[in-house]
Amino acid sequence: MAGLAAGWKLHSDGYDVIILEAQMRPGGRVHTIREGLSDDLYAEAGAGRIPRTHTVTLDWIKRLGLELEPFHPSSLAQVALLKGKRVKLSTDGSVDMSLVPLDLTPEERRIGLANLEEHYFGDATKLTGDRIREDWSPEIFGHLGEISASDFLRQKGASADAISYILLGWEDNAAADYIKDVLNHNAAPLMKIKGGNDQLPRAIAGKLSDIIHYGCSVEQIERGDKRIRIAYERAGMLDHVDAEAVICTTPYSVLRHIAVTPEWSPSKRNVIDNLRYSPAVRTTYQVRRRYWESEGLNGFGTSDKDFEVWHPTFGKPGTRGILQAYNYEKYADHLDQLSESERLEQTIRDMDEVHPNLRQNLETVVIKSWATDPWQRGAYPFYPVGQIKWYADICRPEGGVWFAGDHASGLPGWIEGAITSGLKAAQEISSKLT
Repeated sequence: MAGLAAGWKLHSDGYDVIILEAQMRPGGRVHTIREGLSDDLYAEAGAGRIPRTHTVTLDWIKRLGLELEPFHPSSLAQVALLKGKRVKLSTDGSVDMSLVPLDLTPEERRIGLANLEEHYFGDATKLTGDRIREDWSPEIFGHLGEISASDFLRQKGASADAISYILLGWEDNAAADYIKDVLNHNAAPLMKIKGGNDQLPRAIAGKLSDIIHYGCSVEQIERGDKRIRIAYERAGMLDHVDAEAVICTTPYSVLRHIAVTPEWSPSKRNVIDNLRYSPAVRTTYQVRRRYWESEGLNGFGTSDKDFEVWHPTFGKPGTRGILQAYNYEKYADHLDQLSESERLEQTIRDMDEVHPNLRQNLETVVIKSWATDPWQRGAYPFYPVGQIKWYADICRPEGGVWFAGDHASGLPGWIEGAITSGLKAAQEISSKLT
């Protein structure tokens, strides 16, 4: 998305632009699954949610004539699997606390599950805002960036069960990193693009088809005094292109394996080699009927095995449906270590615990692991304790190469971050070349 945004901007401004894309589709981690599903069903393998606060993304969607629809349904109940017990929650997350099998403090029970996050993180969100910024105060970099989200909650007096419920596998994130995502995930209403989120990169790519070179895997970056040479492989053949400026939107998890001469500066090499990308596994289950609705459930929910449950076919015609498990962090890494057959069986068992009778209704399963994708090697940048202060080094251009992508933005993990970083890099290059 960052490369498409930068390419569109520079091409519109009259520059001679070439976009090298390693895959045979545009969009990177904006990827909608269609193959392997029937009845024109689809589901998001990657970026799934668009918050109301992401104004640049929303503007582009509107300008390209695409339609939005709600990400969440407004009726029926969600379900949470807590210590083996299924608990129904209303669409706003409220629940009869007498049914919740968690060891919570009396104050936490009074507050309720839906309000725990705001109770513990509310004051801190006023300090950080919803994105990383270079003008963050030393208090944020020096305190919230140097303490894990779980330790932050412990210091606030949260119980162990409350911490597990709130963080859902994100215990090791720096508190500052977790807090900004709280604000984005809670920026209701969350939306998605009707017909699939890949409609956005496809629409942009359609306008840039003559300058996009698909199937081009970058092998080496040679930085000269006035020109930069990019060597790449295409259909088994080596080729190259020379440029006055380059915008590198390759994830650092992949860039660290690409040769460069002369070498990056020590600070840039450090962040390229060590920026962590979180594993994530998105499992898509096609079922012959939306059987959970007979329980008054809308298909959404969570499991204390650290995954979210999505239902992308709510409100769609027909009886056939889709469920998705969004696994991340340690449990996603666990799934990645299993054999293909073991992972399939484990993911079916996991979803059957949340929505029993899955097996009787299951037609097919499609599993996407982002950590094992050779062009991504992870789902999104992840800032453990002590690393969020790298933000300036991650974004800084070096030797005729600018860096863009969600990792080089204040909104890592979001489409908005990718687009705005691409536009920023394009504007800086335009100013330098003018």
